[in-house]
Amino acid sequence: MKVLAVALFVGLALGSPVDEFSRFKATYGKSYHALEEQERYKIFESNLEKIAQHNSNPHRTWNMKVTQFADLTAEEFKATLNGYQRLPMSGQEFSDSKMYSKDLPAHVDWRDAGVITDAKNQGSCGSCWAFATVEQVESYAALNNITVDELSTQEITSCTPNTLQCGGSGGCQGSIPQLGYSYIQLFGLTTAKEYPYWSGITMITGRCKYDIDSRTPVVGITGFNTIPTNDLEATLQHVANVGPLAVAGDASAWQFYGSGVFNSCGYDENISINHAIQLVGYGTDDEHGDYWLVRNSWGYNWGESGYIRLARESEVVCGEDTTPMSGTACVGGPGNDFQQVCGMCGILFDSSYPLGAFPFHK
Repeated sequence: MKVLAVALFVGLALGSPVDEFSRFKATYGKSYHALEEQERYKIFESNLEKIAQHNSNPHRTWNMKVTQFADLTAEEFKATLNGYQRLPMSGQEFSDSKMYSKDLPAHVDWRDAGVITDAKNQGSCGSCWAFATVEQVESYAALNNITVDELSTQEITSCTPNTLQCGGSGGCQGSIPQLGYSYIQLFGLTTAKEYPYWSGITMITGRCKYDIDSRTPVVGITGFNTIPTNDLEATLQHVANVGPLAVAGDASAWQFYGSGVFNSCGYDENISINHAIQLVGYGTDDEHGDYWLVRNSWGYNWGESGYIRLARESEVVCGEDTTPMSGTACVGGPGNDFQQVCGMCGILFDSSYPLGAFPFHK
């Protein structure tokens, strides 16, 4: 997802729109030429009104706040969401045939088990898919009692090819976690300290340094698996009994998410799958009902300390992705007119996880 996802403004302080805009620019290091400044101020002022109007609704289940995206129109924000590119059938190549208990816990949060690293920030690079990959490998290494430092998202961003150019060309231009898993299966993965992330600032994918003599891989995996597409029960069972999932969703309406249980992805509208994230649990809010707990890659100050809670229905509810060519079409290959996607913001559509995490030795 190509966004400037740095830390977000923690709230809408009292003050005039002019004061708020000055504070916004200072917080995020924004600067514009004279004509653009006038236009961005108008957009910012309109967004302040939108946030205030939303938060004044007594029936709302989630709150908005000023984020670093507050100088963008809704159309401009949506245009930045191109970091998730799904290969054809990527959610259906494998299925998990393992049977689990039907007695599911009411609440699951894998942060409580100490297998979730701190919130990450992808910056101005469409590398959400790489962040989801690395977060998953970190989690499954921890589940296998493997102690490693934070792993390198830059290595996955720079070194994982998308040779079929299915909806993108890889790196900052989008890909999928499954390709990231395949790279790690072949070459292992080093630490963030040894191969630090800089694409979020430069906005470029960069040249890969995968030569084993130039970096030291510390963890490997034996492969990956996927959850059957749009399968609510399989998703719940996996999150409850196995671990987190790399999932995909439509983040088009997340521009100003601040807190609460998000329920604003409509099933009668196009659900454009455009963002890769990590599903780390589920639960029930006393006031607003059941939710999925999703870890984003837009920094700690976005949403609820880097997380969003998406409404979770008790039965499968589906809509359509009527623009699948943006995420599934390959150069010279076939495409589809639409895909059925289920769950709030399509959260059940495409889920994956790594297999057999192990300490990597040269």
